[in-house]
Amino acid sequence: ADFLRIITPARSELYIINLWRRAQKKIGLWMQGQLLLGLIVGVIVYLGLKILDIEYALILALMAAAFELIPVFGPILSAVPAILIGFSHSVTTGLLVFGLYLIIQQFENHLLYPLVVKKIVGVPSIVVILALIIGAKLVGFLGIILAVPASAVLIELLSDFEQRKKTLHRDAV
Repeated sequence: ADFLRIITPARSELYIINLWRRAQKKIGLWMQGQLLLGLIVGVIVYLGLKILDIEYALILALMAAAFELIPVFGPILSAVPAILIGFSHSVTTGLLVFGLYLIIQQFENHLLYPLVVKKIVGVPSIVVILALIIGAKLVGFLGIILAVPASAVLIELLSDFEQRKKTLHRDAV
């Protein structure tokens, strides 16, 4: 905030500091959402692996929960050891574990992630999906990581512009 005070013109200082604080709150909420997703995915992975009678189910579930913090690649990386353990039992078990992770990943990508981000951060699902695609195309992996926080800040900024426009319109009438 001190850096913003230095670089911001005096007439815009209060607004910029306020926007920065709201953005920090949104980013904090996004991180809470990521942790919640990790917990949910970890529990689902644990239950699925226990049903399939895969040893080290708890360790693999903890790995899945932790790797959930890494967008896109984390779930893939966490699936590899479990799938290899499944194949060490049999081809059928390996394929079942692969299928389990695939289903969990689809469920998380298309339902859980958009819902959690919308509920906790307040960013609509379609914006999350578009932000992830645009972030990936523009900046690659870093863009994927920063996409949702950046879109949350952008939504705050657009909301401010909308409020200012309504105020100006109301004052003009």
